[in-house]
Amino acid sequence: MWSNIGHKIKTLAKVICWIGIVLSVIAGIAVIAGGNTVRSYGYTYNTGSTTLTGILVIVLGALGSWLGSFMMYGFGELVERVTNIDDKLSARNPE
Repeated sequence: MWSNIGHKIKTLAKVICWIGIVLSVIAGIAVIAGGNTVRSYGYTYNTGSTTLTGILVIVLGALGSWLGSFMMYGFGELVERVTNIDDKLSARNPE
């Protein structure tokens, strides 16, 4: 379970990134589908365009998820490289 943890951290970063992108798309579509009218007491009011808001949710949410995964992926890469360096040093200088 704890072996090759650097690769597992990098894989987790990718999975979380894709889940965030998918959820951003779903949320954006829900905002767009919500419509731009409000019905109250028999009257209908136009509240403005939700299409632009939905597109912004999709784009900015996906971009935020992608950028947010950089830190976790970088940490996984760091752990993986340090492990490789430790393995090489241990092989060179057995105790």
